[in-house]
Amino acid sequence: MDNLAKDVIKMGLLGAKEHTEEATQFLGMTQRFAETVALYPDPARVCANFARIIIEETGFENCSILFWDQSSGKLVLIAAYGLEDQLEGTSHQYRSNLRISSGKSMAGQAFSSGTPVFIGNTAEQPIPELEGSTIMPVSLVCLPLLELGVLNLSAYHPQSFAPHVRHNWEIVSNIIAHLLLGLDFERRAEGETVSKTVPLETAAPPKPVASSQISDEILDCLPQGICILDPEGNIVRVNRSIEKIQGEKLSEIIGRSPAVLFQDPSLFAKLLERVSDSDAGQVEKGDVNLMNSSGEAYVANINIARLGPPGTSGGYLLVIEDITKKKAFSEKIIQSEKLAALGTMAGGVSHDFNNLLMAILGHIQLILPQIEDEDIRRRLQNIEKAVYDGSNTVRRLQRFTERERDPKALASTIDIEEAVKDVVELTRPRWKNFMERSGHRIDMQFDLDKECMAAINASDLREVLTNLLLNAIDAMPQGGTITFRSRCHGEQVILEVADTGLGMTREVAEKIFDPFFTTKGVGNSGLGLSVSWSLIGRYGGDIQVKSKLGHGTTFVIKLTRAEAAKSQSVAKSGEGSSSYRLLLVDDDPEILNILRDMLRLKGHKVVATSDGEKALALLGSTHFDLVITDLGMPVVSGWEIARQAKEKDRNTPVVMITGWGAQYEDEDLGSRGVDLMLAKPLSWDKLLSSIEKML
Repeated sequence: MDNLAKDVIKMGLLGAKEHTEEATQFLGMTQRFAETVALYPDPARVCANFARIIIEETGFENCSILFWDQSSGKLVLIAAYGLEDQLEGTSHQYRSNLRISSGKSMAGQAFSSGTPVFIGNTAEQPIPELEGSTIMPVSLVCLPLLELGVLNLSAYHPQSFAPHVRHNWEIVSNIIAHLLLGLDFERRAEGETVSKTVPLETAAPPKPVASSQISDEILDCLPQGICILDPEGNIVRVNRSIEKIQGEKLSEIIGRSPAVLFQDPSLFAKLLERVSDSDAGQVEKGDVNLMNSSGEAYVANINIARLGPPGTSGGYLLVIEDITKKKAFSEKIIQSEKLAALGTMAGGVSHDFNNLLMAILGHIQLILPQIEDEDIRRRLQNIEKAVYDGSNTVRRLQRFTERERDPKALASTIDIEEAVKDVVELTRPRWKNFMERSGHRIDMQFDLDKECMAAINASDLREVLTNLLLNAIDAMPQGGTITFRSRCHGEQVILEVADTGLGMTREVAEKIFDPFFTTKGVGNSGLGLSVSWSLIGRYGGDIQVKSKLGHGTTFVIKLTRAEAAKSQSVAKSGEGSSSYRLLLVDDDPEILNILRDMLRLKGHKVVATSDGEKALALLGSTHFDLVITDLGMPVVSGWEIARQAKEKDRNTPVVMITGWGAQYEDEDLGSRGVDLMLAKPLSWDKLLSSIEKML
């Protein structure tokens, strides 16, 4: 994963965490508001405590609440509290007789329009000075409290109000308004001002929070699932988000214990016991397995808060945050990192393995022209084919972690029907002969569109289909049916491989594309499906699985649709070849001798050396028509040889042959002095035709 992608993902995850923490902060304030209402029925005292709670819980430095007085037609200060009051423990002298007409000042405008006002910096967005005011804020928020009045918040430093922050404050102001509307307003005298230093009383235990204290409308605005519980822990109130998460009607949840939502009901009882005895009055637990009404599990973060002091029975607030999608995204990132780590390990082995394959291939191709016995020739050709297959496997491992297919690396075109039937025939000994010997039978069914072409290399698609077919066979020890379906849909080709086997649990299905994950026990690498996932993704496609325990498995592959490839005539290697003077450099003596012999048999004059420093000296003293060099060599690398060859004569072609070639073969390396990159192992014909092309 490149640094930019990591930064974007990190910012996204941190942003999501920040939003969750802010939502928790606002929920905490809402809980304290409800406790205050339960303690004090007097609106003036409730407002004083609301202001104090906001200062304690947020970064604002002053808070005031003004009520609309119908007789005077003005907003009247009812409560005020500031950070200085909290720090000094004394009452700051606010303007107790403050009166604001509707539409005047920012508070009056917010009340008359019913629209919140957010000003992050008064230096950039000046506000009219309020006559007689003792507060000169730098940032200001005015929130209408329905028809009751206005909530004012201010600070002496600039603040930023993101859209989600504004939305949260609008919800809080609506909650405050609805809580106040449920109080007895007959006790409030006209123009009465409440000091913000009214102490919180701790007399009688708080009453249980009535379900009517918070409106359904406000609860339904919250994205988290909210359950208000009675002192016994049974549900008395829920919001609409619970219905979305659970897929269950609200009426069916009321009166029941939330334990029915948990996959392990005893876990809820433990959490409830902890929060009842906890001094903090709040318990959080992440990655909890819950269960919806359909019996399907999902993952959520749980927060349970006690409504009241320790040892009291004020009820509870249960917050459920469904994190299934977030967790799936996170697991996708982890899977990509696993593949990247695996690719790094594979790359360390591939270079030496390719050199070994090159030595085998080179000797075979040098011997083949001298063999007349057809049986021996056939056996050597089989070995040659096995070397190419091994080379393709190594190349796939080298490119295992590519997140996107290089646009320069054009995929070939393959007929889906042809690829499927090739794989079925190649695996026939496994699915037919072996199964029939054990007394079982596997039937193959085909529902394949004609001339359905996909943009993917044939060997890669055959590798994927072979993995899926062998897995399907393993999933049907008593026999069964494997069905291949394909269809062209717009710009996509959709290929399905379905079996009637044992199926998988949801937990297993979520992990099958992870490297090294296997259910087949010791002896299985667990790489087949992860390799398949990587190959399909490399061509811009997608592979998904649908399975249910006891009801079989279906893999769905989506690939880019392609037109039928046009046949092209290819010139035979060696036609029109001439003799040239070549410099050959490779630190592996075995490879060096094979390449030298291949080139000399075609009449080229070859100067071969395994010493990089000697190669540089030869470049300085001798003219060469073409330079062939290995990449990874001690002391002097292939890049340095290419650079000096171009410095001496920019027209001298440089061909690099390396076991790391799969990482560079689709790149333009002209700026680094390399005209052509060839990956080991390579055939004699490819080597000669590439040299002739360069010359």
